[in-house]
Amino acid sequence: IGFHKSMIGAILLAAGSGSRMQGEIEDKLLHPIGSSNAFSLCCRSFLELREIDYLIITYKTATQLERLQNSWDTLSATVQEAHEKQVLWVQGGKERQDSVYAGLLAFPDEITHVLVHDCARPFIRTQTILDCVHEVASGRAITVARPLKDTLRLRTENVEKPLTPGATKTLNRSNHWLMETPQGAPKSWLIEGLERAKNENIALTDDMAAVELLGHPVGLLEPNYPNPKITTPDDFAYAQFLFQS
Repeated sequence: IGFHKSMIGAILLAAGSGSRMQGEIEDKLLHPIGSSNAFSLCCRSFLELREIDYLIITYKTATQLERLQNSWDTLSATVQEAHEKQVLWVQGGKERQDSVYAGLLAFPDEITHVLVHDCARPFIRTQTILDCVHEVASGRAITVARPLKDTLRLRTENVEKPLTPGATKTLNRSNHWLMETPQGAPKSWLIEGLERAKNENIALTDDMAAVELLGHPVGLLEPNYPNPKITTPDDFAYAQFLFQS
């Protein structure tokens, strides 16, 4: 693949509300995980890749921005490739798709393909990012995902409480995948898909939904190692375990 033809940018999402932390943890991305934090762990994996030319990091507030930048400065002093990267900080929007759209529009014109990663998934590995880079540089849409292993059941009638017996249906799990990040595609696809979603008032929970609105096929990359999303305070115990192991 000729990376000289495809300039790759990455958006690192750090502007989420963290509402499911229920006020127990001030900022889940900066909360300690071992000797690091989720934000720094994500950034390190992206910084170490020479194939990524430009990084955009979204943030919530000026106060959070200052803390994120402090964490970034500490990290980049230890990563040899850090000085080669163009980095831009962009204030995120109300919803995830608003933050992604703001990041996409902030890239310079020469960035042709983009990966989007949620910083709440701190254990992403550089090799996985590189695999995604190869896919998007070939003009394809790609997402890290894993096949569903549990039985999937659909409740087919409205019941007030889950314990109340009701009609259900077992779904075929063989074609169901759980979405993770990074997700990537040509920049123009992501912009056009997000603009269509906005115009048609469609709420998107991931970036591949924007690509699908345009009818583009999506590839699925299974990571074969755990990269859980930190969502609730309980998730930090597992994150500490993964960090130490």
